[in-house]
Amino acid sequence: MKKLVITLALLLAAGTTMTAQEVEKGSKQRWRSFETNRFIDNWELSAGVNFGGYYVQPWESDANYPDAKFKNFTLGFDAAFSKWFTPIMGARIGGYYGNYVYGYDKTNEDLTHKVNYFGFHFDGMVNFTNWICRYKADRFFNLIGFAGFGYAQGKQKELNEVENEGTWTKEIVVPVGLIARFRVCDPLTINIELRDQISRPSFDNLIANTKFANGNLLTASIGLTWKMSRVRSFNAYTPIDKSLYDNRISALERDLQNANDKNAEYQKQIERYKKQLSDKERELQDALKKASKTSPVVEVNDDVTLSIFFPIGSAEISDKNEINIKYMADVIKASKKTYTITGYADNSTGSENRNLELSQQRAEAVYNALINAGVDRSKIKVDYKGCSVQPFDKDYLNRVAIIK
Repeated sequence: MKKLVITLALLLAAGTTMTAQEVEKGSKQRWRSFETNRFIDNWELSAGVNFGGYYVQPWESDANYPDAKFKNFTLGFDAAFSKWFTPIMGARIGGYYGNYVYGYDKTNEDLTHKVNYFGFHFDGMVNFTNWICRYKADRFFNLIGFAGFGYAQGKQKELNEVENEGTWTKEIVVPVGLIARFRVCDPLTINIELRDQISRPSFDNLIANTKFANGNLLTASIGLTWKMSRVRSFNAYTPIDKSLYDNRISALERDLQNANDKNAEYQKQIERYKKQLSDKERELQDALKKASKTSPVVEVNDDVTLSIFFPIGSAEISDKNEINIKYMADVIKASKKTYTITGYADNSTGSENRNLELSQQRAEAVYNALINAGVDRSKIKVDYKGCSVQPFDKDYLNRVAIIK
């Protein structure tokens, strides 16, 4: 019995230590390859009935315990709340109630006694099946080991149910054991649990005692476990290879540095171009200043008069006359005077009203051409005479618009 207890304790300690280690390669540490669940996930409620008895194991020969055997097994009840943090590690808090019958005098079988007991315990749990065989949510069988600490009380009664005058014993106890689980459906499993509650031998209320012994309340229980939480399983976690991201980030940093270097070179080129442009502008300004000092002043003759001739019955300006109009536009723009455009028609053809209209069209055509050449509207006026005035002595010369 002592070897079993020590072995279970070592297994639980090893599992806890290995789970707490820093894991760099999650693919090898299988119990760390799962996402952390929430506090409300993976809770369970267990309940069952147990059969057990009390057993005192002397560490050496002792007259007070000449025969350390069970006298009888009796019925008890237990229940627990459990929480799984990973598929491997969990914890639970539980309670139990029961009694056992024993006799300490072999010469008189009637001198037997019944002890009622109850207790509470807090255990750490390790799922050996998930640890060794990898996690599987719908696995039919799971073997779980547990160890913890707790508080228990026991009180001796005679078989005639009359209590002795003794008081309840109060003990700090150490529960250890194994749980075999058999899956019925997703939220329900059947449990078979073997538990040893280790305590001082005085838990059985015997007056005789020895310091070289320990008491063992051995129980075997069968019951059901119901998974209370909506989330009853764990999501696998795939480790991320950081080297891919590190390499990508390094490449991006190199590209950024190259872009910054090129940008700095472009800025230097821009500064050189700005300097060259500034030098050219200074050279141009100097040339203009020299030209203004050395070039003679050209006086504009603003007394120029221009005649634009038209075909019979037409107000369309010919290409030759457009050249003359552009020349006249430069003269008008340079002059400070205001010019008048007067349109005419010959009196040998057409009616008087038609000739008046035609002379107006000829004057306006020249006006629009000057405006298009850049002349300010305020510097030119329009007038038309029809055929009432003949500026020239020949009919074809009177089909004209005169600018003066």
